[in-house]
Amino acid sequence: MLCAVGTTMAQRKIDLLIIEKSYDKALQEIEKELAANPSAELFYKKGLVYKNLQDYQQALEAFLNGLQHDANNITMLEETAECFSILGNNRDAVAFYEKALQVEPNNLALAGKLGRVHINMDDYKTAFNVFSGIYEKDSSNVYWNKQLAYCSYRVFQREKARDLYEKVLEANPRDHGTYINLIHCYNWKKEANEIMATIDSGLVQFPADKDLLFEKAMFFYKTKRYGPAMLQFEKYLEQEKQPAFETLMNYGICTYFAEQEAKALDIFGDLKLLNPNDPLVMYYQSLCNRKLKNYDDAIELMTFAIEATVPDYVSEMYHHLGQMYGQQRQFKESIDALKKAYELNPGKTEVLFEIATTYEEYNSNKTLAMNYYRIYLTESGEGAKNAIYALERIEKLKEDLFFDE
Repeated sequence: MLCAVGTTMAQRKIDLLIIEKSYDKALQEIEKELAANPSAELFYKKGLVYKNLQDYQQALEAFLNGLQHDANNITMLEETAECFSILGNNRDAVAFYEKALQVEPNNLALAGKLGRVHINMDDYKTAFNVFSGIYEKDSSNVYWNKQLAYCSYRVFQREKARDLYEKVLEANPRDHGTYINLIHCYNWKKEANEIMATIDSGLVQFPADKDLLFEKAMFFYKTKRYGPAMLQFEKYLEQEKQPAFETLMNYGICTYFAEQEAKALDIFGDLKLLNPNDPLVMYYQSLCNRKLKNYDDAIELMTFAIEATVPDYVSEMYHHLGQMYGQQRQFKESIDALKKAYELNPGKTEVLFEIATTYEEYNSNKTLAMNYYRIYLTESGEGAKNAIYALERIEKLKEDLFFDE
């Protein structure tokens, strides 16, 4: 009897220390009691203290020890699963949440936590099934409805996601993220009015919100209303001090099509400083200069844009194609492909050497081969890898041409 009373008093002391957040003293008392009389309750309290200290690894160890004394303790199963989830051990978290739900199959809060772990694992189909099951039992919980809406969108049930997000916003109009998600659920070609209404409702709740201003600008941009889009991008840029390159590009394009070419040219000039080789920037710079009748600049920029548009690997593809034609002794096709490779990448001067050797092999007029050897040496300069061979062949071809005469 005295032992039971002593244990009760010790438990109360521990509880009081936890309430007072005297965690070090609480742990000392818990360890003392565990040494004398280990129990699931004491391990639970130990885990709770470590969890409050955000030492989740120690908390997890305590809860697992507690489950050895009471394997179906629903509270400790949940805490164990939560610790696993926080530590990133999502698969282990799923196992313990599922075990907890075997003990209490109608515990919707547990099911909701299980669904969230599946979302963390990008397993949206399973999460969708979990939250759909919850929705059948309780369709009034805003938080669970929001999770189901998100999962619905991720498993391509757009209309279901849309309806659920609308319901979530109706219950909680201060949910900023749901405005953005709902906008993305609408079909911008068919539900334009709904998109604008959602954006405007969001801006009532969150005036000058940069995310909503961006959505409005992008909607005008997609629907080719470039003047309003330009103005909305400017409002957005007043709020966003580190805009993405692509956003500035869209702003510049809208400004150009809004017939403000000089202003657009300034925007694209700033973009060129960020990425000097972007072909789209040079393309629109060229168009702006054309509208402003700066024809020399327009031609030069369009030429640069065209050159920058072709990726390096295309030249490499033509190079390989030329070599393959050569191996098949299809010399004309080989030379055409090699010339295209050099045209797309004039820095690949060794291609000129291959053109010369191919001409020498298939064309009776050796002048073409000799000329390409010369072009090769001129363009490659000191970097010519086959300079000695090229010089020897030029001399030999000169002799052959002399005797042919």
